[in-house]
Amino acid sequence: MEGASKKSVIVGDIMKNTKAIIVLLASISLLLAMVAVNLIVTAVSQDEMVWATTTVKSPYEGIEIKTKEAAEKEYKLVFQYPAVQHKELNDSFEQYMKQKEAAFFTEVQKIDAKKLKKEPASLSVSFEIIPAGRDVYSILFTEKVYLTAHHTYAETESFLIDLQEPAVTSTEGLFINSEKASTALQLPEAIKSSVLYIQEQNMIVQGQKTGEDSRVPMVKAAPFVQKEWRNRLDFAAAAVKDNSEKKIALTFDDGPNPSSTEAILKTLKKHHAKATFFVLGNRVERYPELVDKIVQEGHEVGNHSWSHPDFTKLSQEKVKNELDHTAAQVEQAAGVSPIAVRPPYGATNDTVNEVIGQKPLLWTIDTLDWKSHDPKAICSVVKKEAKNGSIVLMHDIHQTTAEALDQLITDLEKQGFRFVTVSEL
Repeated sequence: MEGASKKSVIVGDIMKNTKAIIVLLASISLLLAMVAVNLIVTAVSQDEMVWATTTVKSPYEGIEIKTKEAAEKEYKLVFQYPAVQHKELNDSFEQYMKQKEAAFFTEVQKIDAKKLKKEPASLSVSFEIIPAGRDVYSILFTEKVYLTAHHTYAETESFLIDLQEPAVTSTEGLFINSEKASTALQLPEAIKSSVLYIQEQNMIVQGQKTGEDSRVPMVKAAPFVQKEWRNRLDFAAAAVKDNSEKKIALTFDDGPNPSSTEAILKTLKKHHAKATFFVLGNRVERYPELVDKIVQEGHEVGNHSWSHPDFTKLSQEKVKNELDHTAAQVEQAAGVSPIAVRPPYGATNDTVNEVIGQKPLLWTIDTLDWKSHDPKAICSVVKKEAKNGSIVLMHDIHQTTAEALDQLITDLEKQGFRFVTVSEL
């Protein structure tokens, strides 16, 4: 009997332990199920999205409008973007949409799926095409995001595309230095946070933060634009000449020079006059901040070579090196490209012109300031010879030229002249 009693106790213990194990396993299973349900509730998957895609013609040759739509209980996506005949550009557009999609789902994953089923999130991207030149277009993408009733926003980004090259650039990438361009062009908001497009020979810059629009003549914006895009947009052809008033261009060679150039800038500011400075690369290297100041105060910069040699006595390769080295130094210092070339001594020929690639910008009035060093003589020459459209040659390395400038401008103001850069003539 005693043996049977012990067996009964052992069996009872085993049954109790078995029940405990079963209860524990059941609890674990329930916990895992709850975790699984929770994951289903909070996760939104885009891996199995089914896209509906349509393509229609746009009003512009070579550009179609591609629309992709996808929808689930928790979200809806609508993408509209250009489709062209160049794989490189199409890949860029597809990648841009993928970036927008990824950013959207990063935000959606933070929202409880129960809320999303009651109030689905949405992302739409549409675009506008604005012709900017031959086979060049501004593309304005507008992104509208709805996450919750208290979390919605809309943003616009702009790009330029060239269907001939092909090529694409962002607004900021259009410029040599967008920050310097923003301040020199006196824009109310930085270019990198603005929407930009080109229309009717003007660069329109829309500030997204300030809501202000700025209209900058293309010819004025040209020096700040990357060379390859200047060529594509043909800024020079966009310049509109106004002959309704008397204009004269004051130009200064061989600088910059700290004392005399600073004095000249001060006088120009006093009279609200603009000028063009044909700089030497080796002096730009020594005084980069002064070249930047010239540009920031609204004046133009031209290329006068690196070391002031006679181009007609150099090989084409050496002429090119003189000009390229100077242009690179100016871009680094001031975020602009020189608007024109003035060969040292005005010495040029067909061989030199071939390297320059455009007509050299010389002068119509030579003050001979380098020879006379006489403020009165300098003023007398200009006063006597000035006429509408004149280009005056001076040198900002001479203090006597700086001393002459105030009276010179005053004399010409009395004759009704307005002082402009060479690009504005």
